[in-house]
Amino acid sequence: MSTEEEFLLREQDGDILILMPHGDFMKIRESQFRNEYNEIYRILTTTDVKHMLVDFQEIEYFGSTFIGILIRLAQRVKKSGGKSVLCNLNERMQDVLKNLMLLENVKVDFFCGCFDSRDEAISQIRNGGVA
Repeated sequence: MSTEEEFLLREQDGDILILMPHGDFMKIRESQFRNEYNEIYRILTTTDVKHMLVDFQEIEYFGSTFIGILIRLAQRVKKSGGKSVLCNLNERMQDVLKNLMLLENVKVDFFCGCFDSRDEAISQIRNGGVA
């Protein structure tokens, strides 16, 4: 049994998988990212989950490894006809994603909408307000 604490806490709200990153990115090993990514990918491909919401309320920073994970998961969600949304991003995180042209850029092969709160993000998914 692993003694590592999960970095990406998970909840499910109907057909929406909610990911909640928490903890110190500097202390997370690459193998832990890989294991958690594999488990989330499995959930997205073998369950009734269609959409993904990432709630950043618990962290202030993320690194390039996590951005790569988000991209791959958002691509998987889109391939299944679902929507990916982000919420509770601080200004710095929003700037990073915008500078990388990853936030609300319809020209990439995935799309992530960004919302101020989890409730707003879920409402937009449910009401079709996200591309």
